[in-house]
Amino acid sequence: MNKRILIDASGVDITKPSGGAYCVKAYIEVLLSLYPGRIDVVCPKEFHISDQRFRTIPVGQRTMVQKAVQTLKGHVYRGAETIINLLKAHSDEYACVFFNGGVLASSVLQRIQDLDVVKIVLHHNFESEYHMDSRTLFTLKGRTDKWIRHLERRAYRLADINLFLTEQDQQLFERTYGERDNNYVSGIFEPDDERFPVMESNAQSAVITCSLGSEQNKRPLLRFMQHFYPLFHRALPQWQLHIMGRNPSPEIMEIEKTYPNVTITPNPANINELAAQSAIYICPMDSGGGLKLRMMDGLRAGQPILTHIRAARGYDALANEPFFQTYDDEASFIHGLEAILKYQNTTPSYRADIQNKYYAAFSFEQGKHTLQNILADKL
Repeated sequence: MNKRILIDASGVDITKPSGGAYCVKAYIEVLLSLYPGRIDVVCPKEFHISDQRFRTIPVGQRTMVQKAVQTLKGHVYRGAETIINLLKAHSDEYACVFFNGGVLASSVLQRIQDLDVVKIVLHHNFESEYHMDSRTLFTLKGRTDKWIRHLERRAYRLADINLFLTEQDQQLFERTYGERDNNYVSGIFEPDDERFPVMESNAQSAVITCSLGSEQNKRPLLRFMQHFYPLFHRALPQWQLHIMGRNPSPEIMEIEKTYPNVTITPNPANINELAAQSAIYICPMDSGGGLKLRMMDGLRAGQPILTHIRAARGYDALANEPFFQTYDDEASFIHGLEAILKYQNTTPSYRADIQNKYYAAFSFEQGKHTLQNILADKL
């Protein structure tokens, strides 16, 4: 294939350590590996993204007037006009355009249907579910659901290929918008071949990491502290719980004063190294959709996972492992905690065991193999 691939990353800052940015970067890396020298990336101008392996197409910030006018046209993000104009002027140079998210892709797909380029949408989650669970001012407390579904449905139906991070997301799309023959679960994977060093630790602590200023993370975390942390503290009274992440809200900072043996670490510079020192990784996220990428940090470091069952989507390959435990009530939480402690006590070098099984399912090479098989006869 000699033509180029256009990747839309204009809706995310790939320089930040966020879940969305991690996913976008992982797919850029795989596509670079499959099609070296043929990748163009549309990205926000202000982040000064530079990489000799691909050509960047920077998009400037919009004024309030430009936002209003383009939103009325159906373009909910800044990269839409740039991509439309680029493809219409140079469609013969591109084999494919790769979008991150159906809501962002919707208006562009409507305008480029007549172009002979393969149109791929990677659905990071079922966006209606995500926005309804967030209910922030951005979503007008959930009142944008009908509009979100309209945009997402249109992108899903106009795409030549729909990719999903989890089987559960694909099933949600098919139940809501109808089945299609071009749907594939491509999953998530490491963005490179490097391995996190195994850190054997006897620390009597568990850790939670997430963006602590996000409304979608804040409410599940507060529910966890109210309903499940007392069980954890009763079972392991000497253990600490470390909560780490960006920009904690005042409510989150109060947790440290309200509950015993809890520490909040705001904006740690080396969050992965700090988090890896704990013996158990806990994911309390009981709402939202998609795949909870932060659990990959724990698995990469060889930490057993205790997660709410809602956040276990996409980790099916590890679902039957003793180090991967889910809960949705008090009984299952205690059962999961006891199972992890037993596993740690009976498995020599358990961190290496977890890491090996994690990389077998989520390595860069595994992601490359999956995407190559999906795209083999289409590009």
